[in-house]
Amino acid sequence: MSWRGLAIAVLCGFVATVMGVSGVFAQQPAKDITEEVIVGPGSVSVATKKDVMMSFGALVRFIPTSESNWDFGMSDNLEGKSFFGGKYSGTLFETHSNESGTVRGGYIRNEDKIYFNAMPQDRKWSFYAALEYDRPIDTDTVDNRGGRGDSSNFGLERLNVSVALPYETRLHAGWDVWGFDHYDGASMVYADDNPGFWLDGTAGKLTYSIGYFKLAENNFQTSLTGTIGKYEFAANDDDRDLIAAYADYKINDKHKVKFFYGYDRIRAIPVRDFYTAAWGAARSATGISMAKVYDLLGLDGSAPDPSDPDFPFAYGAKYTVSAGSPKTDSHHVGSYYVGNFGPVELFLEGAYQFGSADNVQKLKYSSYDISAYALAADVALELKDWVGFSVKPHVGVMYTSGDDDPNDDKLEGYNGIENAQRFSNRWGGENTIIGDTNFVLGTALYGYLPEFYGNGTPIFTGGLQNFAGYGNGRGDNPGLTMLSVGLTASPKKFIIYRTNLNNFWWNEDIKVKSFVYPYGETWVKSGYVGSEWDNELTVALHKNVFVKGQVSFFFPGEVIEDVTAALGAKSDDTASRVAAELIWNF
Repeated sequence: MSWRGLAIAVLCGFVATVMGVSGVFAQQPAKDITEEVIVGPGSVSVATKKDVMMSFGALVRFIPTSESNWDFGMSDNLEGKSFFGGKYSGTLFETHSNESGTVRGGYIRNEDKIYFNAMPQDRKWSFYAALEYDRPIDTDTVDNRGGRGDSSNFGLERLNVSVALPYETRLHAGWDVWGFDHYDGASMVYADDNPGFWLDGTAGKLTYSIGYFKLAENNFQTSLTGTIGKYEFAANDDDRDLIAAYADYKINDKHKVKFFYGYDRIRAIPVRDFYTAAWGAARSATGISMAKVYDLLGLDGSAPDPSDPDFPFAYGAKYTVSAGSPKTDSHHVGSYYVGNFGPVELFLEGAYQFGSADNVQKLKYSSYDISAYALAADVALELKDWVGFSVKPHVGVMYTSGDDDPNDDKLEGYNGIENAQRFSNRWGGENTIIGDTNFVLGTALYGYLPEFYGNGTPIFTGGLQNFAGYGNGRGDNPGLTMLSVGLTASPKKFIIYRTNLNNFWWNEDIKVKSFVYPYGETWVKSGYVGSEWDNELTVALHKNVFVKGQVSFFFPGEVIEDVTAALGAKSDDTASRVAAELIWNF
């Protein structure tokens, strides 16, 4: 039996045992489904003639956005040069990916969700689903309605069904937000809506959850032809799976501590840096065969042909990485504490990552040990008693270890199961530049860590699955030090202003490849990366209607000057993002 089959068998056996025990703890019948926490959002109750209660709701967001110098001005400083021999436009590093798609410059994002909920009055089961459309809008995306192509989308964004079990436990299935340290934590270990099963429980002051999640499935294809000759499809258990658990202990109303553990079983993710992924994507898009590349470079016995227009692109193959797909097992163990001492709130978090990457090909070692850690702390002070309304300044720090030796068999650059600092209430926000994918900063969507950079061993040890295989999640990344200073103020109950100044340093040196012919590699020293200043003003026009204004700037430091020079066009312009949000939520 495979390890996955054994895990599922144990889970099923546990559930069967629990269900065999007599009696579910008695509860008062539910009266209003919109007040229940086991279902999703939705404030509109639906009258039914049976004991099944139903509700629905919706979220609509229009977000006009204007971005400038996302690449810190690289596109303006190429001076006649081009990326990969002209196979990419000069705006390559302005492009970034978020939940709505691949964007740059100015666009209007539209996110729409429709919520449906159902459950009986005795709460023995529950159903929650959310349909979603999320795209930058124009005539084509609106007219397509998600039915004809990739230019539009509409589908089942969230699904969470549950059944009550004895001993105050509840079994869930579907895909909904589940994680360790998002919102009130540092969001540096795990939080996402990956599909799977999880068991929630309560025992006095302790709440806990145990989950199994499928981050990537290789034994699935949409057509038979897609399976032919595909090793990952033929292999058994060649997926990415997560087994995770946490226990949240509420000491009293002012103090709580949370412990968590996650086993990230990573398979079928190739050793690859962003340079290699970008070069390979350009080759596929332009239809240049590897046979032609070998011919142009003279690797097939012929003489090199620098006069060919495709030679500058082909020459980039010399710096690509190909080292197979290791069998990587990564473990995270950690905890965090939140305590209130009068007007002072103290937050502390620590996580240790360990494991190994085996069956590595064509690198110095065939096996690498994973050993990395992350620490975070934050202190906030509530000044309401002094100024008459809520004013809450804070100072926070986060440190993640980096890899300092490209020649040993250790991967010491920390990665969370997914890096998602954007989801921390302390220093996050959807309006950030660093957390909305920025290839110059080396960040994938949601994260602040420079996971696209490293010192020469680009083995994936964790990170957002959507980018896996494109060079993110490198275990040789330089690590990050962040100092965050911010303020949240609410002078009226319908007005909230939030600002954060996040300052970043990379902890170790990195090796950066040029995207400009004749290419090459440059060592970039660790140091000050830059500072991002994020501002957001929220005004409630109604309890269900809100307007937000957002302004963010990233002021680059000397490290970004060195990185952009190494990439091919030295730049130090300030990046900016200006946006408004019109929100209807009920």
